[in-house]
This record gives sequence, C-alpha cells and structure tokens, in this order.
Amino acid sequence: STNTATENGKETKPTPTVIGMYASQAWRISNQVYGDGECFLFRASPNARCWKWRPEPEDKGSNSLEDFAQDAILHQFMVSRENFISMGGNPDGSCGLRLDEDLTTGESSAAVGFGNEPLHGVGRGSVFSIGLLEVYGLVRQIDGKSV
Repeated sequence: STNTATENGKETKPTPTVIGMYASQAWRISNQVYGDGECFLFRASPNARCWKWRPEPEDKGSNSLEDFAQDAILHQFMVSRENFISMGGNPDGSCGLRLDEDLTTGESSAAVGFGNEPLHGVGRGSVFSIGLLEVYGLVRQIDGKSV
C-alpha cells in the first residue's frame, strides 16, 4: 500500500508501507493455534519497528474463566484456516496482522500479546490492499534445518 504526500503543491513519490510477520513454524491449515514466543510483527517502512511477543507475569493470583480466556488470546501466535492466516489475537477477533486467502487484502490491529500499534493505517481493523508479497524461508547453513 502507498501513501502520497504533497509538498509545496507538488506531488511526491508514494511512500510504500512495508509490514510483515516472522513465523516460528511453517504455515499450515489448522484448527489449533500454533507457533511460539519467537514470532513477531514488524513494520520496515515507514518508521521501522518490531514488536516481539510479551508474556504476562506468571502469577496473576486468579484462576477465573476470564483469566484463562485472556491467556489463550495472549498465546495466539499463528492462526490459519482455509480463508486466512494471522498472527496475534484479540478478544474482539481482530488480529495483529491477517492476510486473506488469496493474499490480496490484509488487516491490522493492535494485538494483546504483542503490544503493537496497527502495522498499516490507524485504528482497529485497518484494512489494506497488498501490492507485493514476499515470503522467505530461513534455513541454517550448517545442517539445512529451518530456523
């Protein structure tokens, strides 16, 4: 997605927004949440920033159903179904970053477990079109295993 700025009445080149997520496991369709605390969300441009998972303190002193539900949302690292992939969850169903099934539309909100601001746009549920998608697989040189 791009934003166009106007300076002294002249239109300047659009500023690309470069955002993403690091997945600690390979994406797969699953009914279960997967991944771990190595996952993170990032914005490379504009205003580069990285949001790592922030676990809550272990002992909150309560074992209510609401605490367990909040803990489950906090641990929503990677979620993927037939029609989307996402990282970072919220009680209202919004995500830190969510990409639709054909990878042409994304949505971003602040996510409870990552403490991020929306990666693109402002406010909860900022929807955007994806202009270019890049996917990288990191592999250790010494033994060829995925990182």
